[in-house]
Amino acid sequence: MAEAEGGSEQDDVSFLRTDDMVCLQCTATGERVCLAAEGFGNRHCFLENIADKNTPPEMSSCVFVIEQALSVRALQEMVTAMSSESGKSTQSGHRTLLYGHAVLLRHQNSNMYLACLSTSSSNDKLAFDVGLQEHSQGEACWWTIHPASKQRSEGEKVRVGDDLILVSVATERYLHTAREGTETIVNASFHLTHWSVAPFGTGSSRVKSVGYVFGGEVLRFFHGGDECLTIPPTWSDAPGQK
Repeated sequence: MAEAEGGSEQDDVSFLRTDDMVCLQCTATGERVCLAAEGFGNRHCFLENIADKNTPPEMSSCVFVIEQALSVRALQEMVTAMSSESGKSTQSGHRTLLYGHAVLLRHQNSNMYLACLSTSSSNDKLAFDVGLQEHSQGEACWWTIHPASKQRSEGEKVRVGDDLILVSVATERYLHTAREGTETIVNASFHLTHWSVAPFGTGSSRVKSVGYVFGGEVLRFFHGGDECLTIPPTWSDAPGQK
């Protein structure tokens, strides 16, 4: 019985499921970067360098929540039948992701959805911009997952750390990153990019660990009877005070 329970717990962390928090990483540009977005002002996605030893990455902007996972046929039926104003459908429990299925990725910080936009600002005129949008109506926010390795096949469970390919359901273009001059861009293109899924937190962990602090959350520190933690203006003048 103990071995069975241990195996079940191992499956929980080995495979990706809905409500899991993940980061999409790649090295296609020559650097180890994560797909990131702000959602406030600028809704276009960008790449966050996570390999720079001198500049710590802003990981909170790189976290996406796997909100839903459906077969392509079920997605088409849902889009056709959808009539709610919110553009969301309910889904109970945690569903394991399978290769070939479509996923809805919600940006944790902004609560917006990763989408293939209708604009095109790159030099590739056949590509579309990738960014965030407030609603999940239609197919623009849905991406099908395909294995990048021959060791995986359609219909298998998606494991944490797998290399995968994301394809826009709406435009049938790949989630792609490339260099244009001195800048790196993210778009939906006919060119291929392999992405690696890095775990940030599981959906079940928040349910099991109520009252605990998770990465990406904002904290406010209090010192003794003071109202809040303050830093004196002469702090930087004193040697060793950083």
